[in-house]
Amino acid sequence: MAKRRPPRGLDTTEQQLWQKVTQAVTPLSSRPDMSELLKMEKPKQRIPGSKQKKAASSPAAQPNFVPQMQPKKHAKLPDPHDAGTLDGGLQRKLRRGRIDPDAKIDLHGLTQAQAHQRLRADLPRHRGNGVRCLLVVTGKGSASALARHTLHGSVISETPERRGVLRDSLPRWLADAEFRPHVAAVRPAHPRHGGGGAFYVWLRRQR
Repeated sequence: MAKRRPPRGLDTTEQQLWQKVTQAVTPLSSRPDMSELLKMEKPKQRIPGSKQKKAASSPAAQPNFVPQMQPKKHAKLPDPHDAGTLDGGLQRKLRRGRIDPDAKIDLHGLTQAQAHQRLRADLPRHRGNGVRCLLVVTGKGSASALARHTLHGSVISETPERRGVLRDSLPRWLADAEFRPHVAAVRPAHPRHGGGGAFYVWLRRQR
């Protein structure tokens, strides 16, 4: 087997030529260091099919997915007994009895259940007919023991309107959520329209 010959060194002429070459070359100062290149973040590898799996896991991709509808928030209607539910001019006219009611509901002789049912049936109907000022008659009631009772043979029974139950219940009913969409305001009636035994019910405009 032949022995490897040691590397031959440069002679004088070759050394002078190499020095001229190295003197003519300008080193690149902006060349990044290899250690800095190694510190650079490697690009993330994309796993095949990951996008499809993510899309399949979303609720909309499920076969039986039903989107949930967000309930609409409705503005809370004001209490019909509040002073601000009617403008000042209209309120003064009602207080002085200068507005004649467009229609009337008479609750005389009815029980609380019957009176409430009458309101549920008649009040939306009057509003649908364009009525604005509705007069609801309840009766004044009486504190007298004889006036609170009606004699039917040997049976003494109390009548609701004489006890003032309907008069006390009506404002509370009209302030409930069931009637607020129809009722804009409730005010005591003028004496020429029944006084303490009746109420003006100002209905909202039909849209």
